Amino acid sequence: MKDCKYWGVLVSVSPFSPVAYATLSVLLCTYASILTFWGRSQARSINRLLESQSLLNRFERAFDDNLTRGEFGVVATRVLTEFAQYFGADELRLEIVEPRTGVTVEEFLSARSPPPTEPEVKADFLKRVGTKQPDGEQAAFHFVDLGRMQARAIRGRVTAQVAAAVTTPLGRIGILQMAYRKPRQAFGEDEILLLCASLSGLIQTAVDHCKRKNREDLERRLNHAERVQAVGTLAGGIAHEFNNILGALLGYGEMALQRAGEGQNVEHYLQEMMLTARRAEFIVNQILTLSRSREQERRPINLVEAIRDALPLISASLPNLEVNAPLASNDDCVMLGHPVELQQVAMNLCKNAWEASSGHIRVDFNVDVVLVESVRSLFLGLLQPGKYVRVCIADNGSGISPETLPHIFEPFFTTKAAIGGTGLGLAAVHGLVTAMDGRINVTSSPGMGTSFEVYFPHSALPPTPTSQFFVAPHVMLGDGQLIALVEPHCRDLAMHEEKIAALGYEPVGFSDIGMMEEWLSTQIPDMIMIDVRSIPPSHSARDIEKMARGSPVVLILHGGNAEILNAASALRFTLLREPWSSRALADAIREGLVESVPQVRSATRQRSGSSL
Repeated sequence: MKDCKYWGVLVSVSPFSPVAYATLSVLLCTYASILTFWGRSQARSINRLLESQSLLNRFERAFDDNLTRGEFGVVATRVLTEFAQYFGADELRLEIVEPRTGVTVEEFLSARSPPPTEPEVKADFLKRVGTKQPDGEQAAFHFVDLGRMQARAIRGRVTAQVAAAVTTPLGRIGILQMAYRKPRQAFGEDEILLLCASLSGLIQTAVDHCKRKNREDLERRLNHAERVQAVGTLAGGIAHEFNNILGALLGYGEMALQRAGEGQNVEHYLQEMMLTARRAEFIVNQILTLSRSREQERRPINLVEAIRDALPLISASLPNLEVNAPLASNDDCVMLGHPVELQQVAMNLCKNAWEASSGHIRVDFNVDVVLVESVRSLFLGLLQPGKYVRVCIADNGSGISPETLPHIFEPFFTTKAAIGGTGLGLAAVHGLVTAMDGRINVTSSPGMGTSFEVYFPHSALPPTPTSQFFVAPHVMLGDGQLIALVEPHCRDLAMHEEKIAALGYEPVGFSDIGMMEEWLSTQIPDMIMIDVRSIPPSHSARDIEKMARGSPVVLILHGGNAEILNAASALRFTLLREPWSSRALADAIREGLVESVPQVRSATRQRSGSSL
């Protein structure tokens, strides 16, 4: 009551108050309405923005990393169709244009699409987007209402076709056209910004996917190229090493033939040829060991003795090379290694000097023990303090230029390509020395020759004589055990029978596995040896096991034979790789017979036939 009383007093005080209050009420209501409309508009804008971000997230998931190039086009078309539907369009066309030429390098279309962009419109886009404006700024996008028309409808301005252009991460221009069957309300400023931002996000997602795929493709190609290069390097290295060995074999062979024609003793030359052949066998074993990812066995060895043993091979391979090696015996020059690896190092360094000289060339060898008290900088890396065995190989050749010197250990780097240089000799030296924990120092001056100093860690263990690395231990001979042999090549069959017989066994040879199966129906041998080339595709390792009926089996392998190798290992077959020596044959037979001891049959069994 008191409030009403005061209200009446206030009204009675001013005659204009009712009108003022009515006006204020209208203004407040109008302001509230505007706020409500603005709030709803902002809410719609935020909601559209969130929907746009959700749409881009779906697009990103759609461009899966496993997509092939063919699948990418299909997914891109589906994504663009969904993009058009989001903005209510019925037709869509996206063109990627090269801005310098105006050429469309790529385009994506929905099921129904508008015609290509008019040249005038494209030129206007290229002029406005991605180029500097008079104020120095670059426009990131541009929008054109292609179907704009004036209408007196309540909704005002409407449109049936719009276009927008944005810059792409690769510096091109993406021009999007969207068409509507039924005219719709013209795009407002917020919707234009949303359209261009969404288009930029979509293109960015697609470009990121393409970059990842391109990077993966490049990585695959690089890995393939590296594998091809590794195979080429390995093949070249093998050829390089075997060329040295063949040179020695040919040299000793020619001398043996000459001396034999004169009626002289040639046993020395034949022994050298056998030693050289064993070195070749060791290199093959190195390659096989590398393929099986195993470390090569190294033992304490006297470096002076190893170098001395290499000198005949160097002289036979490089007859025009003068070798000066006054190597005094030194029991302290012991290191961990293998004589063949050391001989490869010496041979390649000498051959490098010989190939680099056009006239008379002399190589000096020196081996000693050095004590390094502090870290020493070498041509390749650092030499840590410690005791080392050092071999110095110096020549009086033309030397190496300062420009060439940093590259001499790089694979395939050669200054002698015109005369057949491979660039692998010094690379092989570096690999061998590093594998033995050694270090290399090189000094050279043009016209003054080159000196290679190779440092190996000293070993306090007693050295192994180099002869023990190559001389095979005593071969265990057989006691007339019956061995069935299948070899598809007649010449190899006869040779293998002779080797088996020389080891004290009784061979029975077959050129066909069917013939051996028929023979096994009446005979039980002590062992079966089968060349894998004679096994037909219809036969498995299990079939061989059944055919052997408990007799031990030796498989003669050629190359990889991975499938047979795995099956044979599971069935405990003994494996013998070609080419094999008499020692390897004896070991394989002895191994198979020892493992079959619990299954040995009576020695009084019937044995018939010696060869078929």
